[in-house]
Amino acid sequence: MPQAELPVGRERAATRSEEAENLISTVRVLVFEEVDGRYLYRYMSEGERLQVTGSTTSFEAKLTGTDKTVKLLIAGNYGDAFANYAPAAGSDEATVRSGLGCSFAGLTGNLPMYGEVTLPNGLVPGVENRFDIRMLRAVARVDVEKELDADSRSFRIASVAVYRPNDRIQIAPNRLASADTPQVTEPSVPPGAGKSPVPVGVAAAEADPSAVGGIYVPEAAGETDAAAQLSDATCIVVGGYYDGASELSYYRIDFNPGVEGHPFGQVLRNHKYVFRIKKVTGTGWSDAASAAENRATSIVAQVEAWEDFTTEMYFDGDNYLGVSSRTLTLGYVAGKSGRVDVQATVPYTIQWLDASGVPTGTAVTGVGTTLTGNSNFTVSIGRDAGADDAVSYLLFTASQDNRTDRNVVSRLRVSGGRWTFDITVTQENPSLYKDRIIRVLSVHEIGSLGTGTPSSASGMALRRILDNTKNFSPTGTVVVGGFAFTEVSNVEMQAVSTGVLEIFNSVKRIINAQDVIYLTYNTAISDELAQAVLAWLRADTGRVLIVGTDTEATNAKLRQYLTSDGTWKYYYQNNIGGNFKRAAQTDANRRFFTTPFGQVAENAVVSRADNYAAYCSDYPSAVTPLLVSTAAGQEKTLSVGVNQTSRIVYLGDANLNQNGSLSTQANATGTVTTDFDRLTANLWAWIVEQVCQNG
Repeated sequence: MPQAELPVGRERAATRSEEAENLISTVRVLVFEEVDGRYLYRYMSEGERLQVTGSTTSFEAKLTGTDKTVKLLIAGNYGDAFANYAPAAGSDEATVRSGLGCSFAGLTGNLPMYGEVTLPNGLVPGVENRFDIRMLRAVARVDVEKELDADSRSFRIASVAVYRPNDRIQIAPNRLASADTPQVTEPSVPPGAGKSPVPVGVAAAEADPSAVGGIYVPEAAGETDAAAQLSDATCIVVGGYYDGASELSYYRIDFNPGVEGHPFGQVLRNHKYVFRIKKVTGTGWSDAASAAENRATSIVAQVEAWEDFTTEMYFDGDNYLGVSSRTLTLGYVAGKSGRVDVQATVPYTIQWLDASGVPTGTAVTGVGTTLTGNSNFTVSIGRDAGADDAVSYLLFTASQDNRTDRNVVSRLRVSGGRWTFDITVTQENPSLYKDRIIRVLSVHEIGSLGTGTPSSASGMALRRILDNTKNFSPTGTVVVGGFAFTEVSNVEMQAVSTGVLEIFNSVKRIINAQDVIYLTYNTAISDELAQAVLAWLRADTGRVLIVGTDTEATNAKLRQYLTSDGTWKYYYQNNIGGNFKRAAQTDANRRFFTTPFGQVAENAVVSRADNYAAYCSDYPSAVTPLLVSTAAGQEKTLSVGVNQTSRIVYLGDANLNQNGSLSTQANATGTVTTDFDRLTANLWAWIVEQVCQNG
């Protein structure tokens, strides 16, 4: 009774676990013998005693001994492929391949897989015959990622669907490039397959996902006819909310990466198709079906077809080395990071290259090591908890701000076995954002930022800093197009849907059109609008909320939803004395005290105007203190802090935006002069960066 062992290719899964993407639960072996140069079908055998160890599945199969050359076709997770199909003995290989198919109506279980092996010496009777076979997934995977350009309006993904997928999967491809390194260059669509009228998709699992993925679809042939490209081609339809709108829009994206070997509409097995949404320029179709039947409009997406679920992977027997990308782009601010995944069964090293492509400095190897020797970037080798030993990643981090008008570029070499990969890492420059206007809403109270007329601002000193073109402009210290200021009244912020509906809806529209919202001192926001503000914030990572906390009533309806960030108390109720000072510097708040407007002196004191201010001492580690009390024993009691993950700034004193706390020079011309001027300008530089680089 010969046995077979079938290791499955180990792949890094994005949304499914590695087990779910690689698991084989059923196996059938189809046996062919060579006759006059052709392979003819003889019989099949079901795999028994399946055992899974990591990403390897082993099984036993009863095969008949023979000294003739034999080819084994292995079908894994074959579904209903054999329910109504039994190859006739003597059938040629091509006929059996095309007939070996299963129905498709969306995949929720294990993925259909295929492998093959040729045995020139046949099957030796009476001994254990063992074979190692790499399996190929018989379907493609679709992922949609959001990487909006700086000039795109905001967009929140709600759903992703594949329209017109084929309704059958051919498990055995017509041709493999190599059985040792299984891959295909053309699709195999079974005879009789048709386009499914039911789309296959998933809904977003969170309010504002950066990616939705893990949709599995059969192969599809490319379309050359213009009419067929519109009506017959398999395509993607993305549903989402454009520019803060409350109504869904739908957008079509095509399988059209624009590279040789991947014609319009073609879908290949074992490829991961990554659709990166770069720009959304307008409202889409009101229903998904209309989007699927019309040309793609109002959306710009890049399409990458990754073979074997990895950008590049090279094999040599049982060893392999692969990387998920040869390029990486980081934002212009120090500390921005990104990763490249690595799959390797051989040890590998990383080393910087000079401008001529020659290795420079010392190479490092092993999880936990960090490569320095480059003034622009560092790179560390890491591994996710629970990941296979063959899976690791390279984490690139920008070492300093790039505030020039040119990108900063470096190259890294990955070497393992007899293979090398050169990865190009780029730190973008801020000129991308020179036309970006930051829309800011504040409530007309103490500390507010006014409207298009600067004199309307109560926080005049801060408004002058933001309006000064030396500070924030296309040629300023922070490169940005500028700010557009809007105000609403305290009465308007108290609107409810059961009151004057027109006012309530108008305020919601104003909220949804903003990049930054400052809810100032004494704002008596209604519960409904508090929830609307939080929904606005969570709908787009390029939005920042500034919450005034001066009095117990200020933003009370909003702060009831933010208690996990700490409890606020009030000077006018329990005066702890003293003024404010710069918080102790930590890794979390260092950038607010150093860049880009300069260093804020240690313990720099900021005057408190009156007793109407607030403080918080029970804040969690997620909240970073910027200003704390000068009172003895209160060095960690903050009045200004930032939750950088949630993008919320807590402001315990509205007077901090005015002359007195900020300098007279700031109040007059917006010139950044004092320590607190620098801290305030650095804080707003961070706010601008969140809007530009995340929105």
